[in-house]
Amino acid sequence: MEKTAAPNQLDELAFKLESAKAEEAKARLNRIAIEDQIIQAVGVKEEGSATLKSDFYKVTTTGGITRTLDSKKWAEIHVQLPAGIANLVVRQKPELDIRQFKALKDLSPEQYAIVAQAVTSKPRKASVRIERLGDKH
Repeated sequence: MEKTAAPNQLDELAFKLESAKAEEAKARLNRIAIEDQIIQAVGVKEEGSATLKSDFYKVTTTGGITRTLDSKKWAEIHVQLPAGIANLVVRQKPELDIRQFKALKDLSPEQYAIVAQAVTSKPRKASVRIERLGDKH
């Protein structure tokens, strides 16, 4: 990696990022506290939405339940159901094992090329991580 910023410029940018992240965290906590107050005022359904109108706002709260499947337990009990019901209630979704996919590129380029036809690859946003090295400020 090529270094382009002077150390003191980098320190200044890292400090600005650190400050911005702290402000963002504070704003997030404030937002969550206000949302909690709105939920207390409007109410919330276990699943679904509740709406209340005031003079200037229409506020909707939405509740929901996150459900996950215990795949080991499902493997034990699905045979107790007719196959049609079991297949309707639980989907079997193929999932890419990225580590194995990347390894296949070196191990078998021909097979990798076949699998790659079904894989969409796009770059992610680059991330920046900072770590304060001491109390110099």
